[in-house]
Amino acid sequence: MKQKAWAIHFIYAGIILLLAGGQMYAVESYQLTPSATKFLAHNVGPGPETTRGALNHLVVNSGAQVRETITLPNWIAWASLSAGAILAVHGGLLVAHKK
Repeated sequence: MKQKAWAIHFIYAGIILLLAGGQMYAVESYQLTPSATKFLAHNVGPGPETTRGALNHLVVNSGAQVRETITLPNWIAWASLSAGAILAVHGGLLVAHKK
């Protein structure tokens, strides 16, 4: 019974990775909201003690509606699609093997 539960988890993880990979492949870039851009400027990346970090904090805190654009490389989408397919097939084979 435990083996079948693990197989279902593999299938679900594979489906989620397939959907995420399809989404990443279909979309060219993602544009973040101003609040998400502000969050990233304050919590991720260089700190305000560096030149680039100080410039980022200045621009984000100036009150302008700054939006960060994220462009992902194509290999991330293909890697997610491949891993999703492998996990889904592996889970399907585990379910078929237990019957």
